[in-house]
Amino acid sequence: MVESLLDRTPLNNGYTIPGIGLGTSGMMGKEAEDAVFYAITHGYRLIDTASVYDNEEDIGKGINRAINAGISRGDIFLTTKVWKTDMGFDQAIQSFDESLNRLNQQYVDLLLIHWPDKDDAVNLDTWRALESIYESGRARSIGVSNFKRADLVPLLEEVKVRPAVNQFEMYPGKSGQDTNDFCDSENIVSMAYSPIKKGNISKENRSMTLAKKHNKTPEQIALRWAVQRGTVPIPKSSHKDRIRENADIFDFFLDNEDMDFLNDLDMDKNDKKRLRDNIPGTLERKKRRKFNG
Repeated sequence: MVESLLDRTPLNNGYTIPGIGLGTSGMMGKEAEDAVFYAITHGYRLIDTASVYDNEEDIGKGINRAINAGISRGDIFLTTKVWKTDMGFDQAIQSFDESLNRLNQQYVDLLLIHWPDKDDAVNLDTWRALESIYESGRARSIGVSNFKRADLVPLLEEVKVRPAVNQFEMYPGKSGQDTNDFCDSENIVSMAYSPIKKGNISKENRSMTLAKKHNKTPEQIALRWAVQRGTVPIPKSSHKDRIRENADIFDFFLDNEDMDFLNDLDMDKNDKKRLRDNIPGTLERKKRRKFNG
């Protein structure tokens, strides 16, 4: 488990990944550039973007500003992704070439397939493109995003280079435990996007309870929970105070009781769903909605 903002987690190919990063989905222009520059110059080293975010040029500007300010490119870990419409060998290669040009970088540290295709053959064809990029040195590591166990199993049977990372949505109440456990068993690092529930984690009473206990914010509790699970959270923010706050999670510890308290959110939600499904008339109402919709 990482113990500071600059600590790194080993990947299965010999590289390492910072223990927490900055997500950039939804940021554009100067806002994105400034957020990246501020985050890097205040200790962050992992920056996450994607071709579909339409901000790679801005992210690259922020990174290059930080490099010009004295931060080594070798210390920065940059992630981007191949979008759904660019699946397939040739399309993925072309997409990455365009991403690298927009980022104005010689390489990325991690390249991901953004979403799995329904067709395992398409996923594998795209993965072959990522393997080719990896072998060229233009991506130091490769991986996937939003892949569940059922998507990963057929891919792992055919790969030459194993995925180093699987990025998926994860926060207290949506732990993705099955996917996380499978990734752990395959030595694939889990990266958590939306780790503070798109800014709504403060609505969870359990996060608020632990925030009061530890004199932290609910967001910091959620991020600490993610780190202690051995995952890499990438909270998104362009606000300077929130960027600093999200990184201030290494001066306290969630004990086993705290972790179980948050982990049980998954169980509570599943129980509520089962309760709703078992209420007389619920199934009939669902059928009617489906028929009428």
